Amino acid sequence: MSEQIEVRLPETTEDVMESLVVFWHRSVGDRVEQGEVLVEVQTEKAVFEVEAPASGRITQIFVKRGEVAAVGEVLAVIEQMEEDSRNVQQVMSAANEKQQKAISNQQAEPLSVKASPRVRRLARELGVDLSVITGTGPSGRITESDVQNALKQFKLNEQTVELTAFRRTIAKRMMKSLQHSAQLTENAWADVTALSKQRKQLAPEVSWNTWILRAVVLALMEHTYINAVWEENGIRQFDYVHLGVAVDTEDGLLVPSIQHAERLTLFELHEAVSQVVQKARLGKLSSSELSGSTFTVTNLGSYGIQFFTPIINPPEAGILGVGQIEKQIVFADEKLEQRERLPLSLTFDHRILDGAPAARFLQTLVQLLGDPKKIL
Repeated sequence: MSEQIEVRLPETTEDVMESLVVFWHRSVGDRVEQGEVLVEVQTEKAVFEVEAPASGRITQIFVKRGEVAAVGEVLAVIEQMEEDSRNVQQVMSAANEKQQKAISNQQAEPLSVKASPRVRRLARELGVDLSVITGTGPSGRITESDVQNALKQFKLNEQTVELTAFRRTIAKRMMKSLQHSAQLTENAWADVTALSKQRKQLAPEVSWNTWILRAVVLALMEHTYINAVWEENGIRQFDYVHLGVAVDTEDGLLVPSIQHAERLTLFELHEAVSQVVQKARLGKLSSSELSGSTFTVTNLGSYGIQFFTPIINPPEAGILGVGQIEKQIVFADEKLEQRERLPLSLTFDHRILDGAPAARFLQTLVQLLGDPKKIL
């Protein structure tokens, strides 16, 4: 007697309804044990492992590597066998494994080239087939220059860029954000001359971004009306701050949440941010670390950007965009002096608050950034 057990794609996070299959640890015919990692799937936010729900032999795989599956969709089927037939299964597994590996090698040949995730993404965006490129990097690894040169050689005039699961999810969330909220952006300069001079003496190991994040947390605790979310039965305000920090990764934008950031000192916040940024770039964030934020900060200063229009991370009331610090010559006390200023862009949901309260939040944030000792 045998029983067919379906392996379905679980719900990894509340807002992700599909995932990309990136790697199967077992093939058709292989025997697996209950709890063993069977397949890895990737969402916009992270890579998750799907375990075998039962012990047995894999008889079917429906969603192959590189294909997208919806939550609840059957990924594979495991056949549970009686103990006395286990030896027969192992013989069959060995034979099928050899056959499946040969088939998999043929099907996955374009995926087996030596290239980093960033180069693979560039190739997808440009419509360049990596399998026909000879890499000039170490050990034959394909570089970004190889992809660009291949593009020139192929003389491509136009191409259709395949949408990844990450890109589809980001697109859906951003469209949902714009369609279901009334977004408005206010801009302000913050004089950070004193912070620039004193931060190395006050906390030399703390990054610029952490100082800004700490000031945001303090301002949110004073202006709780923007530390809120829109709900159909009312506006829910929070007396705590779960701070969302936008992180650029090779696969796309992730927003891990720093839980109860209001309880952290400047130094503790620096450590917490460093940890989640590292985990985000390694694809090791848990679903709990990718949900529950009450306000988000995105920093594009390192790219030379000043003011911009960040899109709200739904259902939050606001998001702060941080630009590049610039030097400015001003006339003060009858003499010229050099100051440093930081551009801030606050996008807020006009359904939740008006322009004046948003401006007061920005005003408080500017004042905090102007006095480093208040941020400590």
